[in-house]
Amino acid sequence: MKDTQPILIISTGRTGTIFFSRLFADLYPDAASYHERGASRPIQILTNLHFSHLFPKSGLKTAWKMLKGNEIETCEAKFHIDANCFLYGLAPLAPELYPNLRVLHIVRDPRSYVTSHLNFSRQKGTSFIANYFVPFWQPNPFLVGELPLSKAFGFTRFEKYCWIWDFKNRVMEGLENTSTPYMRVRFEDLFNTENPEDLFGAITDFLGLPRVTGIREKFRQPANTSSKTDFPEWPDWTPKQAAQLQSLCGARMAKYGYGGESEWEQKVIG
Repeated sequence: MKDTQPILIISTGRTGTIFFSRLFADLYPDAASYHERGASRPIQILTNLHFSHLFPKSGLKTAWKMLKGNEIETCEAKFHIDANCFLYGLAPLAPELYPNLRVLHIVRDPRSYVTSHLNFSRQKGTSFIANYFVPFWQPNPFLVGELPLSKAFGFTRFEKYCWIWDFKNRVMEGLENTSTPYMRVRFEDLFNTENPEDLFGAITDFLGLPRVTGIREKFRQPANTSSKTDFPEWPDWTPKQAAQLQSLCGARMAKYGYGGESEWEQKVIG
């Protein structure tokens, strides 16, 4: 049996997955590091169909084996790393597809995630097409069973991305009570801090990679950032928008250590 160590870096997206795939490739020559390797997009669509009760888990497993199942088997490197937000639901649904898997789950403040995703989906043509026109590119709150029909038609895109943040993180954190080695870290504790090296060291310890130093500057150069367009940062949101996000994400925000600023609390209560 091959001893290649499979590693998944999963998230909602907009969390630096391109950056991480490049960073691990640069730092570790004995690692094969990829960003959204292979036919990951169809797997995401089928996963969202499954969560919508329209596609069986057995079909999802078969599709993975056909489209991505040989990636680790044919890998000659010691570590196979896939930084891939499209696979957010795969390991929680079917961990047996990745024997000996280790999972790094990156979370981001939902307020900055929603702003980033709304802007990114409008500024890049392929993202716009995917998010606005491709069925089941994202999970559907009504079909998943978490939004009543009476509210489905009035659910704004802003509210949808708030719900997506909560739903996807809820799915991914389901790994924390399984036998799959799982670590969750906050995006801000790596990119919005003066010293990311201690946390990155803990990450590499968890993944089984040797520690490195002198990487502080690398975390100040994230890839694939969204340009500021027409959707503002949360201090410029309306009280209604703040209350909507708090309603949809509040419990998980608190669990992950977000929110609580006096400015935010004042905005939420209007």
